[in-house]
Amino acid sequence: MPTQQPSPMPSPTPTDFPASLKPLIHLPPNNKPTNAIVFLPGLGDTAANFASFSRALNLPDALTITLNPPYPLPFPLGPGDQWSEDLHVDTSTGNLDADSSPLGKAAELVARDVIQKVLFDKFGFRPDHIHLFGFGQGGSLALSVPLHPSLSSLSLGGIVSMGASLPLSTPLPSTSGSKNKTPILLLSGSKSPLASVDSSPLKRIRSVYEFVTYHQWKKADDSMPKTRDEVLPMMQFWAQTLKSRRGVPDDAVEIG
Repeated sequence: MPTQQPSPMPSPTPTDFPASLKPLIHLPPNNKPTNAIVFLPGLGDTAANFASFSRALNLPDALTITLNPPYPLPFPLGPGDQWSEDLHVDTSTGNLDADSSPLGKAAELVARDVIQKVLFDKFGFRPDHIHLFGFGQGGSLALSVPLHPSLSSLSLGGIVSMGASLPLSTPLPSTSGSKNKTPILLLSGSKSPLASVDSSPLKRIRSVYEFVTYHQWKKADDSMPKTRDEVLPMMQFWAQTLKSRRGVPDDAVEIG
């Protein structure tokens, strides 16, 4: 008799996640995800708009989950959504103050209710198979999530953060001498605070993460990548950090 092959593990659906995040899910070309990448849009953006980027990447072996920021922007800044429960304005400039706008509730929502309860507990993804991608405020959130107490003893597969820093409002781990080993790729334009000489935002990130790579684009601003040269560092990072089952039999059992 032929050996019965095990049924493939089901993939998450939008109903598995908190309804406030309005998740949009895209399966990889082979429909057998080994990795999960959580995409976090920037300030004022939505999952419906941002998901076009993750679909265009069409990464093999990677399930992509684009989350919608849960808090609406206040009038007259809207329409649009945000990750901070209490948006602050810099009184000296009149601009939004990314450093002081708290992301604690959103970090808990993503760390505990998305990664821990759904991807780990319900669907069996390993920590090093979970990745985060964030732009702007979403990038700051991506850098904050692995520091949440529910994940702080773990290392995720990797984080790509575009044009973002680790906010001063995000508490740093109290343990001394041990840094989080989640690989980090930071991308920014030449006019970004990250790009300044002796950058304090870059130092803050490196103070808590052991493996940090910073790449500065030739362009000045922190807009989403549009050319091959701008996308290439991100694709190279994922080529190193995403796990693959290509060439591995479906009934193989991992040991160790």
